[in-house]
Amino acid sequence: MNNARYLRELDFARFHFYALTGIYEEIRKFKGGAVQGASSIRYRRTIPIFHPYKIETRIITWDEKSLYLEQKFITLSDGFVRAVAMSKQCITNCNVNKVMEKFPESKNITDMPEEFSLWLKAIEVSSEKLRKK
Repeated sequence: MNNARYLRELDFARFHFYALTGIYEEIRKFKGGAVQGASSIRYRRTIPIFHPYKIETRIITWDEKSLYLEQKFITLSDGFVRAVAMSKQCITNCNVNKVMEKFPESKNITDMPEEFSLWLKAIEVSSEKLRKK
């Protein structure tokens, strides 16, 4: 699988995750939408042709404007994590905190992993650098 294919598969997995959890339905109730704001992927090992895999998606955290996701490509034959992606999903026209109130299980979100907080800091530094002064 080439690198562009990984990103395409992550899009499908994200849509699937939103549909299964009902998150997108809640966002639409507020007349909101979701767009990819940032992403980073770490390729650990290739997925050989004809090898089945799954993508696990989970919410790491959120703020009033965005959801932050982690997605993993895992081969079924050996359970090895072949790639890990982090993404910032910008939610338009609604407050994400209000959306997440509908999901009591979201209160079980644990502390943010260090690599994720460092990635968010890098995004913030990059954004500041690109702002007009």
